[in-house]
Amino acid sequence: MAPSVETRRGRPPKVDDTGVATRERLLAAAAASCVEHGFEGATVADIAQRAEVSAPAIYNHFGGKVELLVVAGRAALSRLGRPRSGGRPAPAAVVRTFLSPEFAATRRLLAELHLAAQRHPEVAALLAEWHAEQAEVWRPTAGRDRDAVVTTFFALLLGLCQIESLAALPANAAAVRRRAEALAAVLYPEEELL
Repeated sequence: MAPSVETRRGRPPKVDDTGVATRERLLAAAAASCVEHGFEGATVADIAQRAEVSAPAIYNHFGGKVELLVVAGRAALSRLGRPRSGGRPAPAAVVRTFLSPEFAATRRLLAELHLAAQRHPEVAALLAEWHAEQAEVWRPTAGRDRDAVVTTFFALLLGLCQIESLAALPANAAAVRRRAEALAAVLYPEEELL
């Protein structure tokens, strides 16, 4: 079953006292647990406790911990949004979002998922599916090496997920952002013309 950030069909979702659906609480709890404890350290019990549900309730919404954590990553990235005109977000805007302080937890979550994919084939398979879907969004409509453009852009974003690891370097955050945006503009020069 392919993970999805869409809500499931059927009965209306259960909500807590503030109106937050169980599925949304599970996604937030999974992301927080993975950020705090790492992929391997995030447990179904901890996620359930954070979401204020029983551990078996997770399996009503997800196939297990792996699917839940990957869907949490997908949900976090869905906040990048789509422009009203359709298409894809501006690459420079995505870079800005990736480098924003508010995105720090998502950067950590994405880094954890991609590192876990090197050790866990089931994570790698779900991420490969996700990457293939996103490649369709990010593949330029013309030009040579279109897949190389996408791969390089994804590698840039994954590298930005490690920005906190480079805190010992005295680089100015605004200068790093400008350089990363410039790299995105090299990859997607047609975006600068819009």
